[in-house]
Amino acid sequence: MEILFTHMTDEIQTGWIEVAKYFDGNMAVQLMTAEEPYATLSTNLGKLSGITLGENEFFAKTYSENTGLLEQFVESGLFEDTGRKASTPFGIPVPIYKFNG
Repeated sequence: MEILFTHMTDEIQTGWIEVAKYFDGNMAVQLMTAEEPYATLSTNLGKLSGITLGENEFFAKTYSENTGLLEQFVESGLFEDTGRKASTPFGIPVPIYKFNG
């Protein structure tokens, strides 16, 4: 499914979401463009989080270079914020999203 997004500039870009699994079975989510993999939208906290993810749920990487990127996919309904959070070993809060694609 083709999606439109903006990031860091107001330029509208075209891409799609690819889903895979991390080594422990947690969902890995990447934003792809025709030119390259654009961004990794997930992070894998594994057992460190103490949280078991539900079907189609992932640890959303909304910090660092992804600031402002994933929120537009929540607004469009592609992702759903579950309201649950985990945190990285560095104390960064990590929301848990559900992929609706």
